[in-house]
Amino acid sequence: MFRSFSLLFLLVAVTLQQASAHDAWFIPKDAGLTVAYGHGEKLDPYDPAKVKDAKGYDRKGQPVAVQMVAAKESASISSKEKPAIVTALFDGGYGVKTADGWQKLTKREAQGKYSIVEALKSQKYSKAILTPCDTCTKPVGLAFEIVPEKDPFSVKPGDALPLSVILNGKAIEGAVVKTSEAAHSGAKDQLKSDKDGKANVVVGKPGFQLIVASYKTPLKDDPDADVLSLSTSLTFETK
Repeated sequence: MFRSFSLLFLLVAVTLQQASAHDAWFIPKDAGLTVAYGHGEKLDPYDPAKVKDAKGYDRKGQPVAVQMVAAKESASISSKEKPAIVTALFDGGYGVKTADGWQKLTKREAQGKYSIVEALKSQKYSKAILTPCDTCTKPVGLAFEIVPEKDPFSVKPGDALPLSVILNGKAIEGAVVKTSEAAHSGAKDQLKSDKDGKANVVVGKPGFQLIVASYKTPLKDDPDADVLSLSTSLTFETK
């Protein structure tokens, strides 16, 4: 079973959302992990079918069985085992930024009806590290992933956690990296991954930590969007 966690995590997560677009992340709750989706102070309901490819791994990186549990407007992940890491994909689908604001439409659906500023396809990845493990500092295979370069449970509040941002198995430069602590401080300068995909983030107050990286890349051969908008979250707990 998963460990039991405090509602403090939700408050930390909401703080981060005030400074970012819609993201998806894990909220440890009861005996499982709820997949949260939102922006600002509001968590948005969603079709649970958007949550896909839920996976779990033990301390050695071996797969363990996890189950997705669908509710009316959300989804959670549960397991009869004790995964050290859990991951999932939230398929955000298509959206179009227009002169009149955002519309939940494809580019083809919006053409002729709106002045299109940007047509996006959105994918959001989530990873929760639940306990110290041999694979904490290794990729688990998400298409877009934050990988700590040291055991995040060994980092004390106020210290820097070095990490890498990986896209399709390769380090990516220019991914925007945000933490709940940076959002709370009102920091205006964006932290971005360097040419080697690396960034150093300062771990916040004791408790639940949320780090989100985002990146946009051009799409080819998709008539419904010009840009793939990616985000990936990493969650863990510090003492």
